[in-house]
Amino acid sequence: MAAKLRYPTGVHPLLAEETARRRRIEARFVDAFAAAGFEEVVLPIIDYVEPYASLVDSAAAKQSYRFVDREGDLVAIRADFTPMVARALAPSIADGNLPLRIYYRGDVIRVEASRLGANRELFQIGAEIVGDDSVDADVAMLRLASELVPNPSIVYNDVSIASALIAQSDAVREALAAKRMTSGVPAALRTIVGKLISGEATIDDVAPFAPEAAARLCAIADAAGADSIFSLHLDDIEDSGYYTGLRFRVYTNGSKVAQGGRYDTLYERFGRRAAAIGFTFTIDDLD
Repeated sequence: MAAKLRYPTGVHPLLAEETARRRRIEARFVDAFAAAGFEEVVLPIIDYVEPYASLVDSAAAKQSYRFVDREGDLVAIRADFTPMVARALAPSIADGNLPLRIYYRGDVIRVEASRLGANRELFQIGAEIVGDDSVDADVAMLRLASELVPNPSIVYNDVSIASALIAQSDAVREALAAKRMTSGVPAALRTIVGKLISGEATIDDVAPFAPEAAARLCAIADAAGADSIFSLHLDDIEDSGYYTGLRFRVYTNGSKVAQGGRYDTLYERFGRRAAAIGFTFTIDDLD
C-alpha cells in the first residue's frame, strides 16, 4: 500500500499554499515582462527528437525523457526551453518584425536532478530578445534579470574567450574543465590558461586571444557602470553548450536562481539567422 502512495523520485504535487506562492511569483514576472514589452509564447511539452539532434550533446540528451510514439517516431519531453523557442519562432521571423521580445513559462522535466534531493520537474519562466545583437540588448537583459529578484547579483563572462583558446589546442578544454594545468597545453597558451584557472586573468590578458569578446565585455562593463550587482568573472568557465558570447548567472541572497546568455547561431539550426539573448529562472528556487 505504501508503494502506491509514493510519487516518483523528484516529483510531487503542489497543494494550495505552494500553488498560491508559485502563482504570486509567476504574476510578478509576467507583469515585469509585459511592462518591458515582452509577449508570451506557449510551447508544447513534447516534441520530436530529430530537429534538435545537431545541437544537443550526449550529456544534455541523457537529461531528456524519450519514448517512441504510436507512429513510431522518437519524441522527448521538454527539458530545455531555449531550443524549443528557436524552433517555434524561426519559421515566422522576417526582417520587418525584428527584434522580437518574448517570454515563456511552464514545466521542464529532466531525468536527473541537478543536486541530491532536488526536483526533476521544474517550473521555469524566461524571456528572450530575438534579432538584436547589440550591447544595449545585453545590458537590457542583464538589468531586467536583476530587477526580478531581491538582493540580486549577476556574474557574467563571454564563452567565446574559452572557445578561441580551445580552437588553438583542444588540450585547453581539458585544463579549463579540470581547473588545473595539464601537460598538453601549448607553451604559448600556458600563461593565459593558468590565469583563467586561478582567477587572475584580466580583460587585457584575454584581449590578444579574443579581441571582439574583450571589447564587448568592456562595453558591457561601461554600460553597467559602478553598479555592484554586476561582476565580471573571467574564471567562471563552464560548458558553453549553444551559447556563443555573453553568459551569465543570477543569484539572490547568494543562491543561483537563473542563467542566461547569448546564442547568436541557434536560430540558424532551424533555418533563420537571428541573434538572440535570453535567460531562464527556475521558480521553485525563488521565495
